[in-house]
Amino acid sequence: MKMFSFCPACGSSDIHFDGIKELKCASCSFTYFHNIAAAAAAMLEYDGKILFVRRVREPGKGKLDLPGGFIDPNESAEDGLNRELKEELGFTLEKMKYLGSAPNTYLFKGITYNTCDLFFYAKIKTLPEEFDKSEIAALELIDPLKVNKNDLAFKSAHKGIELLLKNQYK
Repeated sequence: MKMFSFCPACGSSDIHFDGIKELKCASCSFTYFHNIAAAAAAMLEYDGKILFVRRVREPGKGKLDLPGGFIDPNESAEDGLNRELKEELGFTLEKMKYLGSAPNTYLFKGITYNTCDLFFYAKIKTLPEEFDKSEIAALELIDPLKVNKNDLAFKSAHKGIELLLKNQYK
């Protein structure tokens, strides 16, 4: 993986990636750590089913995803999730239960970002009346026992479903 063609500090093209997360310039020793990005997703239960969204954009365009997104700097996972839910579905959660996390990758504009996806669970009493059509093509309610993992945009969502089933459907 080569994220930079030239060192941001000195302009040298003699930069090297360690294969994990560190890019280093051999000329000036500038070091960039490409650490993980944190993301939060909601397992929203309505009438015994989980609310999924169909993605409008790549990565995973047309596939199923869970509502949520990346956590911004200076946000907690819960605050970031509620911000994303407000933006995408028009509501926030008062109560949510943390289920666990899973590693994931997110390819965006030719760069693969490693993420740590945090999964939360909540029951909702009503479905969103509207949603952000620039992000979501459709809302779908699916029994978590019947989700086809090949329909999911991200591998981590399958782990999230496993965490939900382990915690909620014993």
